[in-house]
Amino acid sequence: MRHTFPATGGSAWQNRQGPIEWAYTGVRGNGVGMSSRKENKMAMEQRLYDAAIELFCELGYQKTTLNDIAAEAEVSTRTLYKYFPTKESILRKFGKENILALKAFSGKLPLDMPLQDKVIETMVQDFKLMFGLFDVSYILHSARDESGMFARFELENILASESIYCNLFKQEQLKEGMEPNEMVALCASIVMGLYRHCNDLYRFRKKGTFDEKDLRAFYRTHIDAVWGSLHRSLLSVPARNAPLLNIDKHLFGSLEPNR
Repeated sequence: MRHTFPATGGSAWQNRQGPIEWAYTGVRGNGVGMSSRKENKMAMEQRLYDAAIELFCELGYQKTTLNDIAAEAEVSTRTLYKYFPTKESILRKFGKENILALKAFSGKLPLDMPLQDKVIETMVQDFKLMFGLFDVSYILHSARDESGMFARFELENILASESIYCNLFKQEQLKEGMEPNEMVALCASIVMGLYRHCNDLYRFRKKGTFDEKDLRAFYRTHIDAVWGSLHRSLLSVPARNAPLLNIDKHLFGSLEPNR
């Protein structure tokens, strides 16, 4: 799984042998052969995925075709369709891998790091994972997404990302001796909204360029403006008749404490 862009490819990509597609050569019914077949399938999937991401970064998602991806991976389109029948299926894999990488990153942040810094570092890492695949053209395109494909991907990514911030906020409540409550979902939603707003502004202003130090300062400026109120709300107990209690907790992940 890659954590930075542009994609450089994994072992499957680096070790491709030319136009001859990999085939299962094990003996049917043999445990070793079955294992080899599974490994070959996984390697082929990664090879195709790496080729697709590399083209998405180079040409843009909209301009890349399935034929382009097959040619880049040096396989037939028939082979590609077995693993990825649509570009959307590749996009979904990309989203899932990035969320897993972001969860792992967030989970490894130092326990004694201030919550605000954890939020900002998670924002920066999230942007780094996405940078290179989506530029300003993605934002413009998403506004006229007739098929709804980008909207679905975006919603799935938003909800999954919010669950990561939920976990950070739950940890803060537990540290303060509180039972995690619905305020974690509200605070996560606010942070995610601010993150998306900052990203839109940053992408338009920078027009495809990216400086990590500059981006971190940009996030901090915006977070600083709301952090005091947000943190106080996080450490308060919501009224029992608050509308927030009616949210669908499945959208944001379990609010059960992680002990």
